[in-house]
Amino acid sequence: MKKLSCMVILTICAAIGLGVFAGSAAKAQEMDYGELARRVVKTSANVKPGDVVVVYGGKHDIALMEALAIETAKQGGMVTMFLDSDKFERAFYTEVPEQYLEQPPSYFAEWVKHMNVWIGLPGVEDPKAVYGDVPQERFAKANKAGQVVTDVLNASGVRVVSLGYPTQSDAAVYQLDFATYQKVFWDAVGADYQKISQDGNKLKQMLQEAKTVRVTSPSGTDFTFSVGDRPIFVDDGIVTEEKAKSKYFVTRYASLPGGSIFFAPIETSANGKVVVPRDRCQFKPLTGESFVFNQGHLENFNAESGGQCYAEAMAPYTGPKDMFAYFQIGLNPAAKVMENPGDYRPGNAAGLVYISVGDNQLFGGSNKVQGAGGFGFPIVNATVTIDGKTVVQDGKLTL
Repeated sequence: MKKLSCMVILTICAAIGLGVFAGSAAKAQEMDYGELARRVVKTSANVKPGDVVVVYGGKHDIALMEALAIETAKQGGMVTMFLDSDKFERAFYTEVPEQYLEQPPSYFAEWVKHMNVWIGLPGVEDPKAVYGDVPQERFAKANKAGQVVTDVLNASGVRVVSLGYPTQSDAAVYQLDFATYQKVFWDAVGADYQKISQDGNKLKQMLQEAKTVRVTSPSGTDFTFSVGDRPIFVDDGIVTEEKAKSKYFVTRYASLPGGSIFFAPIETSANGKVVVPRDRCQFKPLTGESFVFNQGHLENFNAESGGQCYAEAMAPYTGPKDMFAYFQIGLNPAAKVMENPGDYRPGNAAGLVYISVGDNQLFGGSNKVQGAGGFGFPIVNATVTIDGKTVVQDGKLTL
């Protein structure tokens, strides 16, 4: 489970594992910020003259924020920069009295209605140090207050680009040396997004109103579900003119690195067993997870280690938090699952499957959990069939 503050709800990275990472001043010196900013502003965000644009990030992101703001202004966008910091976020979640965590940020929900574009960089440089020991109850209080923002996103028309960045602290969490992590991260940013889009749209056609999707894995996963008439979303790194008109916020969302297809299935259609050998909860190992779906309900959850963290993460939320919520297949061929060595499972890695329980209201689902509470599970080496046709075989796309 990943935490969402009011401001970064607009990046929706936490709930669906889209792989948004914090920044690095050292790596910043190696990047061509001007070229990256042009790509984000002109292509991914498709900024037009007169657009009201917010560039959000942390103290470590200022140089890139400046480049994005300058490029936005050159395109005729009316831009404002919002600054966050590790110190503030740490104090907010550890020092602010609980009654103030529960204050709905209604003012910000109103601001969102007047934004055309949000370009989100990581507001925190070292998430583990900032959030690693914060009680889940405090996250839940802030997230529930932030529901007023979630409630306006679909109708707002805002389009969002979430731009990630690798750091030493992230590399340590993923048990990778920094050079390896940087390379796989930037390779994923520079992937062939035209091919990603083609694969995503092909899968989308197959999934629309699919009667039976089956997911199996060598570790013991074997469950099925139906798509029904639920909308299917493809993140291919670009918010096109067509996507910008969508009534669904997540259609107007793009991430870099991107590359995934995701949707809210028919919740009650899920039946069968899920086994997840390796996962993380609150930056700590969560291993040997297993549970069953019974008409969409998660039942009989067990874990070899870290199970208490899962229970604590879900406890503060009310509503259908144990219902099947979300299904995702990664499409980015340059994003890599690395488990030996490493503990790295980016949600956009081609062929990697993620599922979740809990809230799915932004994806056209029927689960509404106050504060968007939920939990995601990675299924590596999965095989996925759609009405009998194999589209993922042992963790590899077969399109």
